[in-house]
Amino acid sequence: MNYSTYLEKMTWLIELIEKENTGPADILAIKIGVSRRTIFRYLDELRLKGADIYFSRSKGTYYMKNDFHFKEDFLYSAMEWHC
Repeated sequence: MNYSTYLEKMTWLIELIEKENTGPADILAIKIGVSRRTIFRYLDELRLKGADIYFSRSKGTYYMKNDFHFKEDFLYSAMEWHC
């Protein structure tokens, strides 16, 4: 997967989490177009970057408990990598 595709998938994932419209991991994987395992890797990566992500069984969706700015963090790390 190339860099822009990865960024698109992560951006879409975060938008779905912010809207609390993910569904469980298997449904989310279909929505994003990746494997279920990749969803868990993406969630782990976001958590390592500071996102406070949880799954609500009652609502059947992932949600975020903090104000997380993925785009700013991602662009900053990309600039560091290219310099």
